Amino acid sequence: MNYPHRLYRLIDGWCEPHRQLDSSYSSLEEALGDAIAWVETTAVDSVLSLIGVEVRTANGDWRTLRLPGPLLCPLLCPLPG
Repeated sequence: MNYPHRLYRLIDGWCEPHRQLDSSYSSLEEALGDAIAWVETTAVDSVLSLIGVEVRTANGDWRTLRLPGPLLCPLLCPLPG
């Protein structure tokens, strides 16, 4: 079966589909936006806050686009001091 539309999904720190963000997204921007909003509003441990992205290939398999890692820029975090 050929899958004409790209779909994206979020993965957790273990490279498994993310339990809390288990959904299909029609764009990479939509997936990352949902993930960032979730991380910003949820107190999570370090492993759950590591989020990656996979895309569905033409044959239906999932390929990793972004390995799990922090989503927020370190410059947004307060400096130690």
